[in-house]
Amino acid sequence: MIRLIASKKDIAGTNIAKECVKLGLDVHFIQEDIIFAKELPDADAYIFLSRHKSKSELPCLTAHFPGNFSNDVSHGGNAKELGFSFPSLEKIFIRNLWKIKGEWNKKELEKYQVVIEATHHGPTHFNKPVMFVEIGSSEEEWKDEIAASLVAHAIKRTLNQKENFLKHAIAFGGTHYPEKFTNILLKDVYSIGHVMPKYALQYLDEEIFKQMIEKSIEKIKYCLIDWKGANKKDIIIKFAKEYGLEVVKV
Repeated sequence: MIRLIASKKDIAGTNIAKECVKLGLDVHFIQEDIIFAKELPDADAYIFLSRHKSKSELPCLTAHFPGNFSNDVSHGGNAKELGFSFPSLEKIFIRNLWKIKGEWNKKELEKYQVVIEATHHGPTHFNKPVMFVEIGSSEEEWKDEIAASLVAHAIKRTLNQKENFLKHAIAFGGTHYPEKFTNILLKDVYSIGHVMPKYALQYLDEEIFKQMIEKSIEKIKYCLIDWKGANKKDIIIKFAKEYGLEVVKV
């Protein structure tokens, strides 16, 4: 069972939740901000409904897994700890989000970019997968009922869909919004768990690499590297070989 979680403090999260309820989906509300979630009802996995904020205020519909590559815990979670990922779930959701956006063909949705984000922020302590789905990046978008409805429909379709993907990967390089990896989810055979962007590669060590593999409920067999958008490629390849992953240059 996958549970939907929203914070009463989150405008976008509550709007997505309202649309989910209209579709017959159950949502569990928490009082604290979503990135500081402490206790949750039992489930096999969780989808967190959330706002996304960025300095660029890029209108976007995103998904990602939580985790901290560094000691910075200002946005929840524990230092140098990753949450559990669910690669297939994100792949199915992003595909559904993209498909429904195209099917609806609404002018109001044209401004939104569909893209995954790199792994970041909390919570990290749950022993079940957590996937964030977010509307960004300003209050105008957080209050957008059409965007919230799109996300809710994508969630419902995802929950009703079963697909077995065999090529589960972790990924390195690119920006915080890694378009190469988004396109792989949409068009290629790989599903992706944790993503470590170029700006976070300074924190790469064996323990982080190991967590990226082991903190997935699906067996990771591949290591995707944005060849033009990553440094420390020799270290990534070294760890990949040590842990028996096939390196794929993208």
